[in-house]
Amino acid sequence: MTKKEQCKCKSGCESRRCICFKNNEPCDGSCGCTNCQNPLNGLDVATLTDCAIQNIKVYQALAPQQLAEKYELPCGDKSVPLQKLLDGYECAECSEYYWYSFCWNSVEQEGHTWHCKICGQCRDWREWHCEVCNKCTYGVTFPCDYCGNDRGMISF
Repeated sequence: MTKKEQCKCKSGCESRRCICFKNNEPCDGSCGCTNCQNPLNGLDVATLTDCAIQNIKVYQALAPQQLAEKYELPCGDKSVPLQKLLDGYECAECSEYYWYSFCWNSVEQEGHTWHCKICGQCRDWREWHCEVCNKCTYGVTFPCDYCGNDRGMISF
């Protein structure tokens, strides 16, 4: 996969002002940054959930015993270590896909929740991000609760 944009940061790439970090990508050799401290460097971001990437500093602060802590899946079929839930996990018993939400501090089922990359928050499946007012709004149908937009949503 080719990066869309490369940064030229002089301040270390630690904040979302860095275009690479903002786009949930590590910096690489094609970037013109100096003293790079992008927290995504060295991680396989393709395997992490959007919520884990946008909460990467919380993720990196987890101790090994926290990553090994088991969480019961909502289906009740089994308990899984947090580390596996950060990449997303498919339960062999029920065939559902689960992931850990840092926003809600809970295990969530794919299709019931999602993480809005723009707002940086986990959302209920019935919410959508309005491209006009740039807010997530509730409802499986249009219009937007905030601005009345009935043209559609941003798709992820």
